[in-house]
Amino acid sequence: MALWRRWAADRNSEAETRAMTHLKNGRAEELFYVVDEDDNVIGVASREECHSNPSLIHRSVYVFVLNRRGEVFIQRRSVEKDLYPGFYTASATGHVEYGEGYDEAAWRELMEELGIDAPLHRLGKVKSFSGAEREISMIYFCRYDGPMRLERDEISEGLFMTLEEIKRSIETGERRFAYGFKVAFEEFLRALPMVRKRLRLGEN
Repeated sequence: MALWRRWAADRNSEAETRAMTHLKNGRAEELFYVVDEDDNVIGVASREECHSNPSLIHRSVYVFVLNRRGEVFIQRRSVEKDLYPGFYTASATGHVEYGEGYDEAAWRELMEELGIDAPLHRLGKVKSFSGAEREISMIYFCRYDGPMRLERDEISEGLFMTLEEIKRSIETGERRFAYGFKVAFEEFLRALPMVRKRLRLGEN
């Protein structure tokens, strides 16, 4: 039986709601909030259901990690991923899991995928609607110049690229970038003056 359920207006307490699980082959599956186009929660569904039913809008995060030169760390997704295997994307990305908010998800993905802890700044939300899936994504950015520890189950490789290199790579198809990243990157470029000022890029 499908897990996808609409959010009841008279739902139980948060503690009872968060205790709900979905088991498949004896293992708990990841659960995501299902939202409308205005990002209001209307239900809950499993990861598999969200990725097999593009009509289920769910939440995600994109984190852009910049170094002191203003280059962005780009990761290549594992070829084992169910969506966009082997494609390039932002420094750290992932879904907002059931029971957490955007900020929690961004910090968790940064730690899990790159092994770093850096102050995160919110940039804003974008809608990333494609034939593969529909997400409302919160974009974050931070500055970091230290070592990273890549999560090899999620990331096959990573590198710092200039903004011009990223734009040229998208235009030429030299590297395949996930659709959601392209949407997030356009928004990131629009906010670039604010990002540079906030991170004090070029000052040291």
